[in-house]
Amino acid sequence: MSGIETVRIIVDAEREAARILQDAANKASEIRKRLDSRIREQHEEIVHRAKEEGSLLVREAEVKGKAEAAAYEKETEQRVRQALASASSKKEKAAAKVVELVLELKT
Repeated sequence: MSGIETVRIIVDAEREAARILQDAANKASEIRKRLDSRIREQHEEIVHRAKEEGSLLVREAEVKGKAEAAAYEKETEQRVRQALASASSKKEKAAAKVVELVLELKT
């Protein structure tokens, strides 16, 4: 083998090595792009699911809040009715007592 053939083999090997390195760099670039895209998609999906879950929690809280408010309103109405009934009862007793006292004073 002559020196020229040796140089030619070395040059060919270097070209092949450069081509292999370039192919590897291209594949790595493609993989990075796909990973970035996948990461972005997964992030958007997670954010979307979180928004949906948050909306669901808000709706559930609204329903529970309305139910509690309705129950509290009913309870309050019942207390008011009881207070009015009690006041009415006391009013009648007080009026009867006043009439009784007035009649006693006249006699």
